[in-house]
Amino acid sequence: MSTSKEQILIERRYAAVLASISDQVLADLAVALPEKLRDPFAKVAGLPAGALEKKADLGSAIRAGVITRKSFINAGVLLSEPCTEFCIEDLGSAADDPNVEHLKSTLPRAIEKFGIDAARLMAVQYSVSLNGFKQLILQDERFMIPKSGAPQPEPTAMPLPKDTKENAEKRRLRRERQEKEREAKRQAELQRRIARNRA
Repeated sequence: MSTSKEQILIERRYAAVLASISDQVLADLAVALPEKLRDPFAKVAGLPAGALEKKADLGSAIRAGVITRKSFINAGVLLSEPCTEFCIEDLGSAADDPNVEHLKSTLPRAIEKFGIDAARLMAVQYSVSLNGFKQLILQDERFMIPKSGAPQPEPTAMPLPKDTKENAEKRRLRRERQEKEREAKRQAELQRRIARNRA
């Protein structure tokens, strides 16, 4: 899978999971961030520095900011960073590529410490790149990506051009050019073979 396709897939998964998290939990996760992550998260959510000090309406403000700025990935990564750091340390040497059994051993402690939603956001981050997390979101209902009611972010990849007559003609000419190039290569190879036989 190409990097751009991976990014779009992860972006959509984060959007779906974030949409399933209540405003209250969003606010709780943000307020619980360590000092070094608070202002970076506020920036990602389009909030002023120090905004996390005021919890009133914080969850709805975060949601609106993330949707407006399409910062699903950055928001999800930052909100789950404390949980991620804990799991990396807890997994030890298995952290680079944990299997499902490793995760089942570590996740209960992570969920108890940071909550299920922080763990769900962490799982999204590795759901394309690491097999253990790929299996986790398929096998464990708590970590499955929601399929309905989630806003789908616009793809960040370049849109496909409209199929106009001009584009169709360009494709025809390109096919003709490629066929001529292939024929020229075939002829050149044939000439080389003839020359070798003569030698």
